[in-house]
Parts: sequence; C-alpha cells; structure tokens
Amino acid sequence: MKLAASILLACATCAATTTALAQKAWKIGSAAQPGTVLVGFVDEVAQKVTADSKGEIKTERLFVGSEQELVQQVVRGRLEMASVSYTGASVLIPEASLLNMPYLWVSSAERDHVTDKHALPVMKKIYEAKGLVILGLGEVGWNDVVCKTACLTPASVKGMKVRVSPSSASKMFWSSVGANGVQMPLSELFPALQSGLVDAADLPFPYYVTTPAAQSAPHYVLTQHLHHGSTVVVNKAVWDGLSPELRKVVAGSAPDVARLRKAVDDELRPKMDEFKKKGGFVHELTPAQRAEWRKLVEPHQEALVKEIGGAAPELWAAIQKGKKEYAASGGK
Repeated sequence: MKLAASILLACATCAATTTALAQKAWKIGSAAQPGTVLVGFVDEVAQKVTADSKGEIKTERLFVGSEQELVQQVVRGRLEMASVSYTGASVLIPEASLLNMPYLWVSSAERDHVTDKHALPVMKKIYEAKGLVILGLGEVGWNDVVCKTACLTPASVKGMKVRVSPSSASKMFWSSVGANGVQMPLSELFPALQSGLVDAADLPFPYYVTTPAAQSAPHYVLTQHLHHGSTVVVNKAVWDGLSPELRKVVAGSAPDVARLRKAVDDELRPKMDEFKKKGGFVHELTPAQRAEWRKLVEPHQEALVKEIGGAAPELWAAIQKGKKEYAASGGK
C-alpha cells in the first residue's frame, strides 16, 4: 500500500510539473493609463488569450511608460505581446510614421477605409521584417495641440518650445509651423511641462486627460492634425513557435477595431465636458482655422516620404490608391 501510494504521489507530482512546464506565461505590454477604455481593451486581449487557450497561455498586462522601450522589449522577446501606437513603433519601424502623417485624412471614414483595406497588408509585411506580427489594429484617437496658453493659430506656437516625439511625423508637423522642437520620450514630457522646459506638445485627448499634462498645459486645441492609431503585435519568433491551434487563439484575441473606434469616440465628449468642469479648456476650431494649420503642413508630406525611405514609398502608394478609391466611391 505504501509503495502504491508513493507511486501515485510521484505520478501526480510529475503531472503537475508537466502542466506547469507546458503553461506559457505571457505579458502584454501597454502604455495605456488607468481610467481609459484603452487599458480595458488591452486587459480584454490578455483575458481572451488565457481563457481561449484554456490556460495554456496565461497572459497578463504590464505597464511600460515608454512605447519606444515597449517595442524593443517585444522584439527582444522580453515581452510576448504589446499594444503599441504607430508613433511608439516608429523608432524601430520608421514607415509607421506615414500613418501619423499630419493632415493626411479628410475624414475618419476615409482614414478607416484606407488603413484597413490598403495600408494594413503592407504594414504587416513591414512589421514582420522587423520581428513583429500584427494581430490587429487599435485606436487611440486624434492628436491635438496642448499648450499652457490658448494657442489657436500656427502663429501662436511659432518659436515656442514644444515636445517633439521620436516620430518623424511629429518633427515634420512642428517644424512646418515654426515651433522650437525639443525631442524627448513621452515619459519625460510631464516633468518637462511642469518645469517649463517645454510649453506645448500634441497628444490624443483620452490619454492626455489621464496624465499630469492636463494640469500643466490645460489648453487643448482641436487641430486634429494627426491620427493616433495603434496595433496589437506579437513577437515573431514566439508566434512562429506556436501550434496552429494556439496561433488561432492568439490571432482571435485582437479587439474588433470598429468597436474600439466607437468606444474611443463615445468616451471623448463626456471626458471633455468633465475636463472643462474641472477648469480645463477645450478649444474648438472652425474649418477655416484648421485650414491655417493644414496649409503650412501639407506641402511637406512628399518630402517626409522620401526622408523615411525603406518601404515608405510602397506604403505611401497603397495609401494614395486607397484615398483615390474612397473618393471615387463617393465616400462609401
């Protein structure tokens, strides 16, 4: 009896050890802040991978303040997955800046049509060459100008010290309007605003309102100059090592981008109203006012494509083809 019990105990221990070894512990990185729908969607991805793999892949979210560091960690295999914006990816993948091209889109509908049907297939190829597999698209919102004072016109930011992100699209925008750019990672922006190292930046409102920038630079100007999209990505080596069944599970975890876009849009106005009640300022611009910004920026778009190089011309051609198709359809 003692021998049989010992054998059963050994078998149970072996089985438990085998299960523990078989289980994959994954982390999905994100710079999303608590209090936004963005972080909720990242948590949803983590929970879906864990549930649909029946615990074979146990996934949890990890906050990483710098998206540039976040991308590097996924490529190096220190993180298995990430939700990362095009801006965050642009240091590793300069071509991603094209989808942040200032004043590229005439409407949100055009943007969604061109991105989903024309740009995404090219982006998948570009990302995979750098070690990342795109599982799906995400949404952060439009980038607008934030200032310590009401900076409603390009003339009001000329010569102003502004934070420029590592994205070449950000550099192009701020240089086009004559600002004095100071390049820094996002994690350094908030103390820089507080200390006066910079007096302005550009951020998507859902993120801005959850950070100290909302207090240091309380003027949010709806320039809508740059769309801030994102991707859910997985390390390519990790992806290649998965079974077909687990690949299906991981691929199926990406959120429905239409639902995410709607959630971000639905959250925007109530958040802005709440921000204004607390003393913040949201400055609406007329089409004529926004055109003042646009006319200074648009002439530099083609030069940015050439500056980025690599696969940028191929991606730019796909975007232009999509824009023509959308226009020819009458916006359908």
